Amino acid sequence: MKTNFYKTSKLLVLGASMFFGVGSVHAQDGQALFQTNCAACHKTTDAKLVGPGMAGITEKRSKDWLKSWIRDSQGLIATGDADAKAIFAEYNNTAMPPFPQFTDPEMDALITYLETLGGAAAGSDTVPAVEIVYSDIQIAEGKQYFTGEKSFFNGGPTCISCHDVSADGVNGGFLAKDLTDVYTRLGEAGITAMITNAPFPAMNAAYLNNPVGEHEQKSIAAFLKSVSENPVEARTSGVLLMLTLGIGGFVCLLVLILLVWRERKKHSVKAQIFARQIQSIN
Repeated sequence: MKTNFYKTSKLLVLGASMFFGVGSVHAQDGQALFQTNCAACHKTTDAKLVGPGMAGITEKRSKDWLKSWIRDSQGLIATGDADAKAIFAEYNNTAMPPFPQFTDPEMDALITYLETLGGAAAGSDTVPAVEIVYSDIQIAEGKQYFTGEKSFFNGGPTCISCHDVSADGVNGGFLAKDLTDVYTRLGEAGITAMITNAPFPAMNAAYLNNPVGEHEQKSIAAFLKSVSENPVEARTSGVLLMLTLGIGGFVCLLVLILLVWRERKKHSVKAQIFARQIQSIN
């Protein structure tokens, strides 16, 4: 009798440990997903970064809504969802990248982790905003890093290869978003988060093995703050410059063709012979 009792007790304890153990692993998996994909833009407290803080988020939104937003926020906005549209407007129309690659178990694990963050008050680390003042040296150095005049210590690609800003002497690429107002939208913390752990696959892959140093990050933030506060409107953008050069080249080609055409032979080689024959007959 005692033997059966002990066996039953062991089975119950084993079952309970397996149940709670699975729940713990589930939350740990969600935490890993959060750190890899979400931490660049969201804090685990109620403090804002690029996007809202995640503390208490599962109390504000349903699981189904969160899944829809995480998978494709722009798609949810397109449906006319009032909450989605309001959040998009609150954060300066900064689009959250979609995560269609998350499997259903991964999505459940992520939301399970978010549930562990508790309410906003419990995780609050909000502090009064303090304006950061940068030196002229930092701003100048940041411009050099942005344009590639000065290389990153770890050899990462220059910002200008994909991004443009409205600043003198800068004609950047247009493969990614224009960053003229990025400091106004994100601040230093958001810019740093984007550089160190970008939620965009192409950017993340570019700097994965070539991380940008802390000093370099701060210099870039200084330059972008200067650009946000003093954008140069009367400036030829990279796109406009390429368009102008393209049209100019096309016009030059047309002029060259016309000059060559003017020097063409207007008559065949035998035209003069035919003319003399006609005159002799007459």
